[in-house]
Parts: sequence; C-alpha cells; structure tokens
Amino acid sequence: MESFANTLVDNVRNTRFIEQLKSKTFLIYNKKFNKIIGKNPKLEVLASKDYDFAHEGDVYVEKSNEVFFTSNRLDNNQKTEIYKINLTNNNVSNVTPIPKESLSLMECQGNIGGSIVSLDPKTNETETIVDNFFGLKFNSPNDIVVSKDGCYWFTDPSYGFEQGFRDKPQLGDNVYRFDPCTGNIRVVADGFVKPNGIAFSSNEEIIYITDTGFFNGTGGYDPKRPHAIYAFDVKKGGILSNRRLIAVSDVGIPDGIKLDLNGNIYVGTADGVQVFDDTGTLLGKIVVPNGVVNLVFVGKQLIFFAEKTIYSVKLKIEGAKYAKKQICSKR
Repeated sequence: MESFANTLVDNVRNTRFIEQLKSKTFLIYNKKFNKIIGKNPKLEVLASKDYDFAHEGDVYVEKSNEVFFTSNRLDNNQKTEIYKINLTNNNVSNVTPIPKESLSLMECQGNIGGSIVSLDPKTNETETIVDNFFGLKFNSPNDIVVSKDGCYWFTDPSYGFEQGFRDKPQLGDNVYRFDPCTGNIRVVADGFVKPNGIAFSSNEEIIYITDTGFFNGTGGYDPKRPHAIYAFDVKKGGILSNRRLIAVSDVGIPDGIKLDLNGNIYVGTADGVQVFDDTGTLLGKIVVPNGVVNLVFVGKQLIFFAEKTIYSVKLKIEGAKYAKKQICSKR
C-alpha cells in the first residue's frame, strides 16, 4: 500500500512538471526528455518544397556530409525521385540512378518487383542486391538496417498491392535477413499486419520493428489493428526471440524508427516525433504539422522528413551507430 501511495505522489508531481514545461513544439511527459532536448531546444527547417519530396529511405553519407532520401509517389504512374541534402549548406539536389555496381542502400517497392538496391553516393551507380525469396517476389520492401556483420535486415509489407501497383502477394508481411557474403536469406519475424520501421539498439542485442497495420494502403484505418513498436532479442546467428510490445502511438502510426546511444526510441508519427525510453514510457514529443514519416541521426542532430519539409533538432545525445559497409572476409 505504501508503494502504491509513493507511486501516486510521483505521478502527481510529474503531471505538474509536464504542465509547467509544455510548449507548442516540445511536449515533455517525463523529466528524462529534458535531458534529451536540453533547456532551449529549437526546431529548424532545413528545406521545403511545394510537393512531397521528403518521404523516407534516408541514409547519411559522412564523407560528403549528405543525407540521401526518397520522395513520396508523385503521380499516378507511381513515379518517385531520389534526392540528397548537403548539410553544410542545406542545398537539395536530385539524384539520377545509373544501373551498375554500387555501395549505399535503399529499398524499392517498385511496380516491376520489390527489391533491395545499392546506390554509390559518388557515381549514382546502382545494383540490385536481392529481389526475391527463393523465387517468390517480395511485396513492397519498406525499411532497412545493416548489422555490424554486414547483413541486411528489412521489412516487407504488402502496401504495394493494396495501393494498386503490385501483383497479389506471394509472401506474407514478413521481416527478412539477407547475408550478402553467403547469399543466405531467411524470414526472421512474421505475425505482423504491416511491418514497417526497423532499427537496432547500439549493441545490436535488441531489434525494434514497427507495425503500421492500423492503416491499409488506401488510407483506410482500423483502430483494432496495430500501431505499435515491438522489440526482439537478437541471438547468435540472427535468431530473434522474446517478442514483446514496447509502445503504442496515440496519434496515427509509428512509421520510421531510430535509437540514440542510451536506447531511447524515436518514431515518426502523425503528430511529429514521439520519443520513448526502452521500457516504452513516452518521454516527450516534437510536434510537427502534418506529422513525420522517417528520421535519421547525424551525430546529435536529429533530421526528420515530413513530406514537404525537412526539419532538424539538435539534441544532447548522439544517435546509435550502425555498420557502414559489409565485410565478408571476417566471417
């Protein structure tokens, strides 16, 4: 009874704290969030256009200090474009892919078949890494992360079929692990309605995957379907275990997902960026008009994509660091 009373007092105190520190842009639900954003956080606009040029697929290239990203679908023919923003001057330019060998990653939903494609940030040359599961076509590969052993982990929801530009699915809505050194590919997680965002903790002992089944491909929604973040323990050989629900977004869906070095979780949602600790406690929100689709850390700078606008906030903690390239000779 005493423990319950202490918890109740703490909650009352915390509520008062929230009310004192709420602002239009930064909503603080837990004192931990103040250590993340600092005393005087500022939301900056890095770039904006009058169409949906800033969607997702974001990858930071350290050598050139640029972030590559993709647009949303721009016409009825499912046209999308690849862009990059130079963080030195915030200049946005178009990238024209050239079919050939390459280095950095992107995922393609495509009306000719879903695939994982690499793109060389210097030459714009591209190469298909993997485009099928033992002869069965992927649905619509959505998000991807590379582990330190060089393997590609990616989600494959069937949004393309529901949006009318892909054939009827040949596979479930699964999560895959592909080893480019051996060519091995396997399903590492199933049971999702629409697996979407994917990210590792810094030590790669935990992987987080969002399920955006709340929305179907045509924009219809069902509140009984998931809009949630799940966590799995990562075992030797890429085996996932101990699936558990971490958090549910209260507004829209948790789309793109990233982590910081302390294990805090950042997701793009319909009201901006929601930040949770590793227990699923909502720490705070960065409110952005029209919401956020995906996001990327560049050191302590959090950059997020909101269709017509690219935003940035400088935080007090760095993002989790991931593998930069695959190394086969070490295995």
